[in-house]
Amino acid sequence: MPSSHLSLSPPLLLLFLVTPLTVTSKTFPGDTEALNAVKQGVDPGSIPPGSCLSTWDFAAADPCDAAYGPCFTCGLRCDARDAAGFLRVTELALDPAGYSGSLSPSVWSLPFLESLDFADNRLAGALPPPPTAGLPPRLRRLSLSHNAFSGEIPGFSDAPALEELFLDNNLLSGPIPPGLATLPALRRLELQMNNLTGGIPDLGPLQNLTFLDASDNALSGEFPSGKLPASVVEISLRSNRLEGEILGAAVAALPALQVMDLSHNGLWGAVPGAAFEHPSLEQLTLSYNQLESITRPGDGGLGSQLIALDLGHNRLGGFLPAFLGLMPRLSALSLEENRFTGMIPVQYAVRVVGAGGAVPFARLILSGNYLLGPVPSPMVGLKEGSAMGLDAMALAFGFGCEWMMTVVDGDGMVGGGCTAE
Repeated sequence: MPSSHLSLSPPLLLLFLVTPLTVTSKTFPGDTEALNAVKQGVDPGSIPPGSCLSTWDFAAADPCDAAYGPCFTCGLRCDARDAAGFLRVTELALDPAGYSGSLSPSVWSLPFLESLDFADNRLAGALPPPPTAGLPPRLRRLSLSHNAFSGEIPGFSDAPALEELFLDNNLLSGPIPPGLATLPALRRLELQMNNLTGGIPDLGPLQNLTFLDASDNALSGEFPSGKLPASVVEISLRSNRLEGEILGAAVAALPALQVMDLSHNGLWGAVPGAAFEHPSLEQLTLSYNQLESITRPGDGGLGSQLIALDLGHNRLGGFLPAFLGLMPRLSALSLEENRFTGMIPVQYAVRVVGAGGAVPFARLILSGNYLLGPVPSPMVGLKEGSAMGLDAMALAFGFGCEWMMTVVDGDGMVGGGCTAE
């Protein structure tokens, strides 16, 4: 009598056993392989219990189908499906757990990836160059800040959707790649606190760029006149090796500019009048350079939008520019450690006490100059504990180096003398 049981040959039985696992896997296999490579690139000894990577157990769970379980509790998101119905990785965001190791080039093989954030860890080595096809086409945010990556910045030129690039606080060296200028969507570029050298490349084609920070590097050359897009709102190039003059035309060519910090460089010449006539510039920091003069703007500063101006620690000389006291929005003015002479302009005094309806000076620093003469009468009556009491005046108007400042209540005289060593 024939048996009623179905007889399976060994190959068919093997297919029967394997097929259900393939069908039930919701994550695209290539994405799973890339995630596994990311974890393999991290030193196992640097993965602490309870961290994101400690829950990445590929033998126990499907990465994109592990919701509410003990595996893959954090570090990734899978918010897209491909045409075959597989879940695809759209975000990688490791916690700042102190992971060490290297960045696997497999991260570039995640075509649906929109955000990659491995910041605040101890990852080191060279940044892996993207493949010939470029970075993932949907990648909008790439943050590798506060790690220990070294070597040159690879060519990130093929990334049509990239809006934010954070490579700051690493050990990167070499030039800023000119290819960055081919990132059409780039809005924010942070390269500060590295060892970058060379000049500022032409970033003019980046018509969406609003924020650029390349401070605390070893960049050289002149202030990048004509190399920045008109869209820039904030620039910080402090603590580099820039030289030369700040051209008024270069400042005027950035109509959206609100904040500019070029301090701690080797810039010389004049502070351009265009900085005081700029339609949107609110904060200008040019301290610790070799600037020698200040160009008076054509409108006398009455149209200036500046709120904070720091020109301290330069080589500025002559009388204190009275027009600075007429700029209607200015509330913080630092001119310390220069070579100014003469008396304190009455325009400054009026702003210190907030008279005349103008915004009062919340901060006025004039120490380290060669100022003499009477304290302007609006300041004489100031009491200690007021907006700028006598103690604060002595500090703000005092002479630098070995000079001791005195403020005499009786006749309102400002004087000084060398202290004994």
